[in-house]
Amino acid sequence: MNSARNPYANALDGLHLPDPVAAFFDFCRERERIRRLRESGAPAPWSTDPIFVQGRFLNVFREDDRVSQALFRFVTPVTDNLSALIQALFFARWCNRQATLDAISAGLLADPPGLRRALQNLSEPPWCNMTAYPVEPVQWEGKTVDRFDTATSLFGEITPFLIEAIRGADGDVIGAVEAINTRLRMANHFPIFMAVVDLAWFRPDIIDPASSVPTGIGAVAYLDRLQAHLGLHSHNATCQAMIELQATHWPEARRPFQPIDIEYLACECRKYYSYVNGTKSFEGKNLFRAGQSPQVTFEIPAEAVPDAEIQTRIQVIAGGPCSGKTTLLQALAEAGCRVERESAEQALQAGVAAGRTAEELRADPVAWQLEMLARDFALFDGLPTDEVVFTDTSFVETLVFGARAGIVMGPNVQAWLTRKRYERVFFLQPLDDYAQSAVRMESHEAALQISEQVRAAYERCGYRLVEVPAGPIENRVCKVT
Repeated sequence: MNSARNPYANALDGLHLPDPVAAFFDFCRERERIRRLRESGAPAPWSTDPIFVQGRFLNVFREDDRVSQALFRFVTPVTDNLSALIQALFFARWCNRQATLDAISAGLLADPPGLRRALQNLSEPPWCNMTAYPVEPVQWEGKTVDRFDTATSLFGEITPFLIEAIRGADGDVIGAVEAINTRLRMANHFPIFMAVVDLAWFRPDIIDPASSVPTGIGAVAYLDRLQAHLGLHSHNATCQAMIELQATHWPEARRPFQPIDIEYLACECRKYYSYVNGTKSFEGKNLFRAGQSPQVTFEIPAEAVPDAEIQTRIQVIAGGPCSGKTTLLQALAEAGCRVERESAEQALQAGVAAGRTAEELRADPVAWQLEMLARDFALFDGLPTDEVVFTDTSFVETLVFGARAGIVMGPNVQAWLTRKRYERVFFLQPLDDYAQSAVRMESHEAALQISEQVRAAYERCGYRLVEVPAGPIENRVCKVT
């Protein structure tokens, strides 16, 4: 695997690490000690090591991670039914979000329309964000199926194939993953791998917990170090040797390691020693925030922040997805007012016109929201300050959608919002006759939740909202002009 395809391949280049085996077990002991302290209720920090204090690492044993624990709770009711168990495991690893697995039941997987409604009505996105856990579309019978449809519908339809592929591998994780991905054709088959490995917890007769596993790109650099130090010929042989060495280096561990543990922990060691090596920094999704998932930071240059407050003439038409903003903006434009349409709406309409679906355009919610943040910042930073302009939402609402995708704002963004002020913010109350469309994908219930999040965001930014009731369009035009 070359460095062009693996962004972590050179992370440990130049690092002096005389005994990577001892370093591996040193990491395990300290990380496990941190987990025990944290779970005992001891106050932070739980380590004197600045890397463990600032960095984000998984637990030593996979079963201790929050998502794995949620997965256990989710699938427990269906463990006696192999078909339902496999569907539940694949759904759980496509979702990979504790809050979602705790909010729904595995029984709901048998009702795809009901499952879709339940996911759409959650107060937060149902999936772990793409930066923390990328899940790409799959291919099935000549069609591209996005993450949402794969999880809610496709797995229920293809469970017989999944069972056949897994059984045909005779307990081997690598063989099962390859057999499944021959049909799904994912460039990154990590979610398949996770679901197959998880099956070993419940059905060791079908997937052997001691099976060899494929090496993920994050584990390569450290497994290479271990392999060279031990004088072995492969990563699989290296994993087996490390399992045997556990008795010497960490005999008090609560259970013996399996190959999946060594591969998984080699990735965590690569992260830790990348900080030591200076090839990884404490920022964005790498930064540890207790109780929060890994997050990406959106930031603007410091020179973009005004030195003092700027009062603009911008009139914001705000509200959730079901409030009639587009109709009101159109009426204002027909009345001769200058209007600026929402960046996301323009991008979606352009994409749909080019033959793509809104689902495809927003398949990676983090990348999509980062693009919208950049577009909206450029729009609102460039609007005239001395001219009345009606805008379809504002940068504040873009922040709401960014936060829903797991993106946090940098300090320069916060300062810019404080100093670049809108003249008035008209908050449109939701309409009763809301309907989904090719570019408006949220359910009515989810739209109402977003509406309240938008309201709260403006109030946090210090705006007193001008309420615009639902009603005839002429009444709304009169209210805002």
